[in-house]
Amino acid sequence: MIMASSSHLFTDEQLKLLNRGPTYVPPYQTYVITSTLDESSSINTMIHQQYKILQHDLSVLYAKHNVNAAQSMFISKEIKELYTTTFSIPLPSGLYQRAVYEHNLIQTIQEQLKHYDLILRRTADQRNVFYLDDRSYFEQKSHEYMEKTNIFQLCEIIYKQNTQSQQDYLTKTINSLNQDFEMIVGDRKKFKDILNRICGKIEQTDLPYLYFLPDISQRENNLFLQPIITTKKSPTSRLASYLEQSIRPIIQAFISSNIFRNGTDFIQKLNQYFEDDNGKRLRPTTKFVTIKILNFPHMVSHDIMLNAFQDFLRDYIIVPDIENLSLGKIFRLTSAFLHNNRFYYNNKIYRFVKGGPMSLPFMETLTNMYLFQCFKSLSQTTVLKNEFYGRYKDQIIFTWNEQFDQLNSILKTIRTENINLKFDMNIASNARFLNAYIENQQGTLYSRVDHNCKIQPYTLPYVIGHSKVSYSHWFRLALIRAVRYCTSVTDFNQERVYLEVTWLANGYSLKFIEKRINHFYSHFGAVSLRTCLDENVYKKLRHRLFNFIHEQRNYLKNNEELDKKNERAQLTYLYEFGPKRQFNQRLQEILSRNLKTTSTSSKTNPIKIKMMTKHQHSLNAFFSEQNPLHNLSKKF
Repeated sequence: MIMASSSHLFTDEQLKLLNRGPTYVPPYQTYVITSTLDESSSINTMIHQQYKILQHDLSVLYAKHNVNAAQSMFISKEIKELYTTTFSIPLPSGLYQRAVYEHNLIQTIQEQLKHYDLILRRTADQRNVFYLDDRSYFEQKSHEYMEKTNIFQLCEIIYKQNTQSQQDYLTKTINSLNQDFEMIVGDRKKFKDILNRICGKIEQTDLPYLYFLPDISQRENNLFLQPIITTKKSPTSRLASYLEQSIRPIIQAFISSNIFRNGTDFIQKLNQYFEDDNGKRLRPTTKFVTIKILNFPHMVSHDIMLNAFQDFLRDYIIVPDIENLSLGKIFRLTSAFLHNNRFYYNNKIYRFVKGGPMSLPFMETLTNMYLFQCFKSLSQTTVLKNEFYGRYKDQIIFTWNEQFDQLNSILKTIRTENINLKFDMNIASNARFLNAYIENQQGTLYSRVDHNCKIQPYTLPYVIGHSKVSYSHWFRLALIRAVRYCTSVTDFNQERVYLEVTWLANGYSLKFIEKRINHFYSHFGAVSLRTCLDENVYKKLRHRLFNFIHEQRNYLKNNEELDKKNERAQLTYLYEFGPKRQFNQRLQEILSRNLKTTSTSSKTNPIKIKMMTKHQHSLNAFFSEQNPLHNLSKKF
């Protein structure tokens, strides 16, 4: 935990719990919360509440497979009886005592935070770390950000004593937005399906809200904040989803070759580029150029973004319409999306005037399109025709074999043509990009994992859900990444040790770690590397894991195809204690027996069901207080 304030009297036990991080889910808390009732009533109440999530997912599944009401009631009855029978068991005394102990710790920490006027938030770098500070100072910095920023515009002030008029205003806003959609699309009968997809429903719409997370990567005796906006059920989320599905494939067709999906995609393309042409592309004098966009993602006004989008449609799209909507209507819907992203903060309603919420995938698609337009004079210049070039979000990297003055001239032209775009450039024989350190060692590519010195070492990532399962998956991915990034077996071994120490520092046993390390080596056929750091064995392992990328993508592609055919479904249920594996197997049997799909070959196939468990509140939910208390933050 990072403590920017010393105004607390946390005990060692309280600090130990907080050091588990915001991801940690204290187990069995529902048993404690319902313990005021007698044992039978307590368990029945808990089971009734927990079953609601699974009931919702089952209703969605029935609708997708056109299950009639009578059959769905029959299936649901059998599943609910199974759920109740499986999980209606008392918690053993030892586990209950642990739950009570942690429940009391949570309550006393909450009391201290309130008494000393402290705020506890997870950090903006997506690590499993809490940040503690004085609430008054944190809120002062938050208000300063909102006063100085040019990204948002104030729309409405919420007066606590008269919320009804504001609810009416917000309801009217959604209705007005729907009317705009109907006017843009036209012919309600012809475009009924599209209107159903994009128009918001008041009872299913939540008001997005803004909160801040501390950005410790920029901290130098001062607190920097990063705004976060929730958008899951925002008024524009349905429109954004439609535009993303319709437009993204078209935009991606032109820009995907220069976009890195992630660090793995980057390092694979980099190695492939230098291996082609018999390894002659990397000369001893080759430099790496990196560009960092400083005002990403809220770079320009909506008008400038829309002008770039209009130019893109004119220059690259040859079809007159997309899904029977003219390009003009697509443009107007995009304009409506950009101009209507509103959110709540501190008794006020704001809207974006630059960019939009990046949690909506369509906003990322528009941003990628805009940056493609900005830097196409660089990426398409003849000088870079045979160079390595790509971008990930706000970072660009490419190789350079010409004079520096020529590069400077190209970048100067880009700055002149895009005066709102702010970026820095660095050129050297080495570079840091997407957590990789790469270096040109006299014509030989060297790379390894790079740990940002501004991020607290030996920390796990912030995850949501079952942390033990999530971290097991993350550990395997981290080992795979280490092999792909590290050209030397020695560097890989050092990274493996770093990962093991990270797990130990976060309370995991050596036995738990060893089990996953051994599984990794045995699964990829490199058990001998445990005892002997052989470069030849390691090269074979790297080759195997670069090929494994294609296996992973094929697996995801197959799942997408199954989703399209309704041959795969995911069900989620709350879980505290009981025989989970037994329940999953029985549930799979019930659904496979009652729900089947017919493929194009007229063969009846059982539906593949993926079972996911959802746990009760994490420490982040108990302590962060990032949800606003105003009733408009819940529904409007």
